[in-house]
Amino acid sequence: MTPEQARAALWLTGRLIKRHGLTVEEAVTAVAQKQRQETGPHTHLVAAEAAAVMSEATATLRALMDAVRPAAEAAAAAMAALVRALQTAPQPPARARRDRPAWVSPYGPPRRR
Repeated sequence: MTPEQARAALWLTGRLIKRHGLTVEEAVTAVAQKQRQETGPHTHLVAAEAAAVMSEATATLRALMDAVRPAAEAAAAAMAALVRALQTAPQPPARARRDRPAWVSPYGPPRRR
């Protein structure tokens, strides 16, 4: 078990004790059974608490996304309008033909050393 998994198991154990009134032994057993994918009398509570933790953790992110959505939609609409405007704008005239290739210097050949 990684340190992160151990912290999560301890946190879930604490939530089971505080929210559901389980004893320490019952909570530890339920979390261990859930990790081993076994069923027990309290394993459904472990899954419910894990789901509750995830919904609490994502609530702030969801609220932030809801707050930013109007600005993002406005920016997307502005960008779409800009693209349409650039597509319909008149194109600049083609450059005039040159009398020499691009690699020829206008200052003549290089000096000899």
